Amino acid sequence: MYYDDDDEDIRRRAQRLSRLRRRSDWDDDDWADAPSARYRSHFAASRGVSPFLVLLLLIALIGLGVLWFTQRMNALGSIGPNLQVIVQTPTPQIISGAAVVQRIQQLSRLETSKYTIERVIDIRQGSNIPIIGDWLAGDAILLIAHGTVVVGVDLSRLTPDAVTVSPDGKQITVRLPPVQVFSATLDNSKTRVYSRDRGLFAPENPNLETMARQAAEQQILQAACEDGIMEQGTRNAELAIRQFLGLMDGVAVEVITSPPAECKVAP
Repeated sequence: MYYDDDDEDIRRRAQRLSRLRRRSDWDDDDWADAPSARYRSHFAASRGVSPFLVLLLLIALIGLGVLWFTQRMNALGSIGPNLQVIVQTPTPQIISGAAVVQRIQQLSRLETSKYTIERVIDIRQGSNIPIIGDWLAGDAILLIAHGTVVVGVDLSRLTPDAVTVSPDGKQITVRLPPVQVFSATLDNSKTRVYSRDRGLFAPENPNLETMARQAAEQQILQAACEDGIMEQGTRNAELAIRQFLGLMDGVAVEVITSPPAECKVAP
């Protein structure tokens, strides 16, 4: 059979294309499920990164952060106050005699001792009528009195020269005014008339109970003074002022008391 050259060339090309088609059948079926070229390239590149290089990079970043933070803090410290100095340096106390006097005077009338007592008061009014006597013209009242006596120091009377402060501010000396009686009063809720005997011809005396109450206040005050309320009040005043001024840190306090005043109610 005779073939033209062009036909022969066409036939050879068709055979070669047929062989190539059969060879590429696997590729056409399997490459549909295979990863793309872009993904396979990225995966291969990621497998090539060394963990050691990643660790070195992380350490370098941390070091740079610490260095930046240190330099930033140093810069702030140069333009602002030293925080360590603020925390560790205590605020100095400025102590003067006038300041101590003002502080003590805030206590005003310092009550340092209280005395409570009960007394039976017998007040009688005799008769001036001869022969009849007190049993027909007399008047008597029996009062059960319950009262309280309070003593203390009037710190409002404290003067600046009564307080001395050492040059270094570590010693304070206070000279207290004398203890005095603030009050001697009856408790009306507990004070009562126990009995009253009035004669048939006795004149009316509406002030007899008032006289009994006044006598009761005097007797209660006298009993408190005899039991040493003024001395006890003086000791308590010294202790109270020492504790009050002792709240100042690092300061020694000396309190000098005065002899108690007269044991009567102060005006």
